[in-house]
Amino acid sequence: MIELYFMALSIAAFAIGIGGIVASRHFLITALAIEAALLASTMLAVVMFYYSAAGDIVSLLLALWSVAAAETMALMVFYRYMAKWKVGMDVTKLSKLRH
Repeated sequence: MIELYFMALSIAAFAIGIGGIVASRHFLITALAIEAALLASTMLAVVMFYYSAAGDIVSLLLALWSVAAAETMALMVFYRYMAKWKVGMDVTKLSKLRH
């Protein structure tokens, strides 16, 4: 029964992530919305794995969360790099980084 609550929570978080992607052109907000959608899909995958295998999922959770933490750290490093060079955070202007 608790699996249904986690499934509903992951679907709601995925919808919030997709809404953030659609609503904003700011790089950081878009990237964090993508991260929220990826974590929601990860949570749904973990719930489905636990429900179907009915086994120990601690190692799977640790692997998925470490990947999410690495993605977030890479995002922050990229953001600091862009802020250092005073690049606009509007995703429509990111093509100017080539020059």
